[in-house]
Amino acid sequence: MDRRCKTYMTLPDLHAGLLTPAQLERLLKLVRDYDIPGVKITSAQRIALLGMDPDGLSALQRDLHLDSGPAHRRGRAHYVQACPGKAWCRYGMAGTLGIAGKLERLELDGPLPNKVKIGISGCRMCCSESWLRDIGLIGESRGWRVIFGGNAAGRPHIGEELASGLSEDEALELIRKALHFYILAARGKERTARLLERIGIAALRQAVSGSQGPELQRVVGAKASQHNGDAISTKD
Repeated sequence: MDRRCKTYMTLPDLHAGLLTPAQLERLLKLVRDYDIPGVKITSAQRIALLGMDPDGLSALQRDLHLDSGPAHRRGRAHYVQACPGKAWCRYGMAGTLGIAGKLERLELDGPLPNKVKIGISGCRMCCSESWLRDIGLIGESRGWRVIFGGNAAGRPHIGEELASGLSEDEALELIRKALHFYILAARGKERTARLLERIGIAALRQAVSGSQGPELQRVVGAKASQHNGDAISTKD
């Protein structure tokens, strides 16, 4: 929800931009019932309901079963976008929608320092802009390539490769380790791109190559308690 510039919107979560016929019918009914002036598919593969009358906003939120807090959760990714993958695209080298669902449900052991955006592309054409997301996945003939630290905001940064040739389970585990390290190593609300600029990709690769056992869990848990309730920046 955004109240700036007298613009009102809600952003219902979608699974990697997929809509069922029932969801489309539901959306059409909501737009008509609440007389919503504009509907837009965002770059994050979500739906923005634009220009709402403030009086109808609370009722719409109740109708959509949305709370008034941030759309993302502190221990989960801000959003996961994915291309159609090999199930729907002739160029796809890997299935994207299944792993997208697993990343949407990934629960971390502590609060993320800032929002984390994930882009999953089924081939090297990178339709989901994997190199410009905090976490990027690219499907290749020999497995998944994992990218870390991309950012397309005011200070653009192309992400850097953590590993390649990974199975789905290996890619998910590497992402979990990288995000746990991000929780531990970030300064304040530092984004992944700024962290990578500060420490370098070699340090990150070394950190995630070993076993992240009880000590990391203890430190991450302590940081979760310390920073519980902090606001997340919406800048870069």
